[in-house]
Amino acid sequence: MTDDERRAANRATFETVLVTITSGEFERLADYMTDDLEFDLPYGPDFLPMPIRGLEPWNQMQLATFAMFRGFRNEADAIYPTTDPDVIIAEYHSEAEVVRNGNEYRNRYIGVLRFRDGKISHWREYHDPRATDVL
Repeated sequence: MTDDERRAANRATFETVLVTITSGEFERLADYMTDDLEFDLPYGPDFLPMPIRGLEPWNQMQLATFAMFRGFRNEADAIYPTTDPDVIIAEYHSEAEVVRNGNEYRNRYIGVLRFRDGKISHWREYHDPRATDVL
């Protein structure tokens, strides 16, 4: 596979992850991650120690997180290739309703993603922590 083919395949994987989130199929997200996934949320809540290492701890966290929302939509705004075919930088945004109180949740993100063998092996996500005040 050429570098350009790997870039395209990795981009398609990330776009599929966003579609999977929007379709509410959160239990399928682990299919797109490596077993040794490292997830980092630098501006995450204090009660959530970062980074999260390993597929199962990440999967438990993401399932619990998405359970707090109804109608979670993620959409890519831009995806930037890098000189490394296994790294992309993405801008994306979300919209959802908070289950607990009906508040509207909106956020914007920048993700730095590393891929291995077509799956996400490292995901660092920067978001606006002020947006979580609605929770």
